[in-house]
Amino acid sequence: MSNDTAPISKGSTIECTIESLAFGGQGIARHEGMTVFVDRAVPGQKVRCEITKLKKRFAEATRTEIIENSESQQTPFCEYFETCGGCMHQDMQYDAQTYWKGRQVSETLARIGKISAETEGMGEEALPSPENIGYRNKMEFSFSGYADDLKVGFKLRGSETDVLNISNCPLLPESCSSIPALVKDYCVKSKIGAYRHGKSGYWRKLVIRVAHISGEIMVHLITAPSKTHHAIPGLEKLLFDNVPQLKTFAHSTRIGRADLATGERQISLTGKPFITESLEREDGKAVKYKITPNSFFQTNSAGAQVLYQRSVEIAQPKKSDIVYDLFCGSGGIGMFMADKIKEIIGIEISKETVLAAKENAELNGIENARYFAGNLSSEKGFPRDLPKPDMIIVDPPRSGVPAPTMEKILELSPEKILYISCNPSTLARDAEKLGDGYTVKRFSAVDMFPHTSHVECIALLTKAD
Repeated sequence: MSNDTAPISKGSTIECTIESLAFGGQGIARHEGMTVFVDRAVPGQKVRCEITKLKKRFAEATRTEIIENSESQQTPFCEYFETCGGCMHQDMQYDAQTYWKGRQVSETLARIGKISAETEGMGEEALPSPENIGYRNKMEFSFSGYADDLKVGFKLRGSETDVLNISNCPLLPESCSSIPALVKDYCVKSKIGAYRHGKSGYWRKLVIRVAHISGEIMVHLITAPSKTHHAIPGLEKLLFDNVPQLKTFAHSTRIGRADLATGERQISLTGKPFITESLEREDGKAVKYKITPNSFFQTNSAGAQVLYQRSVEIAQPKKSDIVYDLFCGSGGIGMFMADKIKEIIGIEISKETVLAAKENAELNGIENARYFAGNLSSEKGFPRDLPKPDMIIVDPPRSGVPAPTMEKILELSPEKILYISCNPSTLARDAEKLGDGYTVKRFSAVDMFPHTSHVECIALLTKAD
C-alpha cells in the first residue's frame, strides 16, 4: 500500500520523485506541499526515504530504496562510494553532473546576488573537466586510531571525525595508487598512534601531490611535534624504494588544533624542493608552476587550464591594464594572463607561496609581475605605493572576500573585478555587496571537481553605468 498521503513526521517513510539537485548534493522532492531534501538521490529517481529532520517548511531525508531508476544514474566506479565522504555523484552520469552544477550556480546567483537571468552565461551548464577519473593533482588523507586499528583515508560520509580506510582513490592518477596502503602498513608497524585533537598522538595528514604533465610525485607528511618518534626516515625510504616517480618527500609538524593539511614547521625535505606543473595557454605556450609542499595550486590541472583560459576570455584584458591578483597562490591566473597586460601585482598571505610565485615568474621569463606577502583579512594587507589597478582578480577562500579587502576594492574602484570562487553562495553575497557600483557582466561555471558537489565559478563585474 502506498503511503504517499500518509502524514509526514520525523522517522516516517515516504515515497517521492526527485525533481532536481540542491547545491551540496541532496536531491530535491516535494511531498504534501513540503520541500524534502534527500541524501544519495539522483534527479529522475522515484525513491523511498526516511525523514531524519522536520522543519516548518522543509524536511531532510535519507534514501532507503530506489523504486524507479533515473535515466541519469550510473553504477559508481569506486568501492567506497556509499561510505566515503569525498564523492557525492558517482551514481550520476557526468553530463548530468555538469548540467545540474551549472543550474545550481545560476539559481544561487539569482537568488542571493539578485543577478539577472539575462546575464551572459547564466543558465548554461558547467564547463566539463577534460578528465573525470584520475584528475586530481592533490589529495589529503587523514589518520585515526593506533597500532592495528590505525586508519589512513577520508572522513566517513556525514562524519567530521571518523576515518574510513582507503587503500586507493580512483580520483588520483594510477602512479600514486600504492602510496596510501604503503603509508598505512608502515604506520601500523610503527606502533605510533594518530593525532587526537588537543590530546596526544603523532600522525596527522598525508598529502599526495602529482604533476600531470611531468608525472612528478610529492609526498608531504604532517605530524604533531615529537622528541621521541623517529619513524619518518624509514617511511621516507620505503616510499622512495617503491614509488618510481616520487621526487619529493617533506615532513612538517603542526601544533594548531584545526584539521588542516598545512605544515607549520618543515622538519625535513628529501629530493627536489618542488615539483613542476605546466598549463598550456590558447596560443600553445605553456606556463610552468613550481609546486612546493604548502603552496596553493588548483587541484585539477587539466581543469585549471580550462578555468584559466575561460577567465581570460571573460576578462578580456588589455595591454595597458595594471592587474591586482589577490589570494594569488603561486601565480595562478595572473601568470596565465601576464602576456596580455601591462603589469600583474599578486598578494598572498603565505611567504612560502609568495616565494614560489616569484620563482614561477622567473621560470617563465615573466618580467611584468610583482608579488607581495600580505594578510588580506587585515586592513594592512595591501602594500603601500602601488599603482592604481584597472582590474582586480580575487580568488578568495570559501568564506569569501574579507571585509577589509572588500573596502579596499571599493576604494581602489577598478574598471573590472574578476571574481573566481569555489563557493557560489559567497560569490553571490559579495556581488550583492558590490551591487551599487558594479554589475555582473559575464559568468561561467567550471567543473573542477567531478563526482563531488563542488564547482568553480567565474564572474566578471564591471562598473555600473
